[in-house]
Amino acid sequence: MYAQRPPLQGDPGWFLEDWEPKQAKLPRQVHSVDAPEGFADVHAVVDFNLPLTKISKYIFGNNLGIWVNRANVDKDDFVVPLRDMGLSVIRYPGGNASNDFFWDAASVAECPPGVPDTIWKNNGRFTPPKLGYQGNFKFSPMHFYELILATGATGSVCVNYSYALYGQEEEEEARVRLAAEYAAAWVRNANIENKLDIRFWEIGNENWGPWQAGYEVTGRGTISPKKYGEHCRIFIEAMKAVDPSIKVGVVGYQKPRSNNPVQKHWNEQVLPEVADLADYIILHDYFTDFKAVLSPEEMFASVDTAYSHIQVVNQTMESIPGMQANTLPVALTEFNTRSRATISEQNGATNVSHAAGLFVSHALGEFIRQGYGSAMLWDISNGYADGEDHGVFASPKEQDVPELTPHPSFYHYYLYDKCFGDTYYDAPTDDKEVRVHASSFSSGEAGLVVLNGSARHHVVQVELQNMSGLSQAFQYLVHNDDPLSRKTFINERTGVYAAGGPNKYWKVPANSWGLESNKIILESPPFSASYIMVK
Repeated sequence: MYAQRPPLQGDPGWFLEDWEPKQAKLPRQVHSVDAPEGFADVHAVVDFNLPLTKISKYIFGNNLGIWVNRANVDKDDFVVPLRDMGLSVIRYPGGNASNDFFWDAASVAECPPGVPDTIWKNNGRFTPPKLGYQGNFKFSPMHFYELILATGATGSVCVNYSYALYGQEEEEEARVRLAAEYAAAWVRNANIENKLDIRFWEIGNENWGPWQAGYEVTGRGTISPKKYGEHCRIFIEAMKAVDPSIKVGVVGYQKPRSNNPVQKHWNEQVLPEVADLADYIILHDYFTDFKAVLSPEEMFASVDTAYSHIQVVNQTMESIPGMQANTLPVALTEFNTRSRATISEQNGATNVSHAAGLFVSHALGEFIRQGYGSAMLWDISNGYADGEDHGVFASPKEQDVPELTPHPSFYHYYLYDKCFGDTYYDAPTDDKEVRVHASSFSSGEAGLVVLNGSARHHVVQVELQNMSGLSQAFQYLVHNDDPLSRKTFINERTGVYAAGGPNKYWKVPANSWGLESNKIILESPPFSASYIMVK
């Protein structure tokens, strides 16, 4: 078999505490087809007596930035697709903005003590404080609350850690106390006053990065990983004093090497300070070099060829006395591909291409397989920039399609929610171009995702061992002959716009055929995903 990365390097741990059995909802609308035939050139075996892990529902998360139009919370074409994606957690207020965001203020005068009028960053940029209730466009905390109630998701709130670094109070102890109390006030507002039970709270965003507010402050120097860990203890104690039920995550660093001394020593200095109080480690990754222009094959393969993020953290944990691998579970609270290809140049796969949808599908399966507790795609809606857009839905800048048109990644989330079960099984293949992610439902059915990340056509055989009485297969084939296209097809159906897929995606009938054995044969066209349910 193909030597894939070993499975389950991590442990979801308490992320599975509220795991629930999932009942399959077999397709009602079907299109009967002849059972696929042919000589299989790719093989996989799934042994349903050997479950790998239960599936954390928090793998299926996303990010919401404050820049999104708050009016969208009242639009069905925004809220209903988010529900259809099966989003379990929505992160707010959005990446770098978190460290200069003041959640309850409508003016600088309403910010907590010591907030400067201008917040400087080490890369020479500066920003005024971002305010939770500034203007009538941006997503405020109250609108975020409305959205999580409307979608049924929980929240992952990234509180402003850097205020503890750049606040104008001279004494460090006082600055940290003010920042921790401010974070705790947000917990109180959300979970005590508004009774939202927002479960996840993160202390800062990528604070090891020079682009972050507070990374370097004139007269105070560069951020210290050890002090970040010490400060996190104060934050955690203040926040959990308000609501002991919350889970608090601390920022980790995901790369095995760095020439930046802060990044180089981040994990080894932070983890000993927080191991007994923090609930999880936060990592982010976009899988490829910052300036890479990716082919569709490279984009797909990056899920497997990138270093293991969990292994990076585990190696540090194992080097610290009293700690061991997986002492704390890992949440990947930002992920996506990051190709610098553009639509105008057609020089590779963009972040809104059909190929990017396949990347997301493979990544979701691999995150489960590797034992992440949670994963959150970046992001729900972003900017367009000639195809360099991470948003699941089109922003107003993508002028040739209606705002909120789903990009290809949307349909993969939708089909995972529809076709994938609650328990994962390893299914290595004998060809690295094809990957299989396998699951079962507690109601007895199997759910498979078969991915072809190459330009070659394959015939795939999947043997389902120790699952008896199989009678019927249902398939949704996600495909486009042009992997660079912004469009995607489901069972040969697509929409009328220049991007996206079928407008009424929920009405696409499943291809269905009868089974006479426990072996499924299927055609796997170039750059395609097959979502399969088997009863």
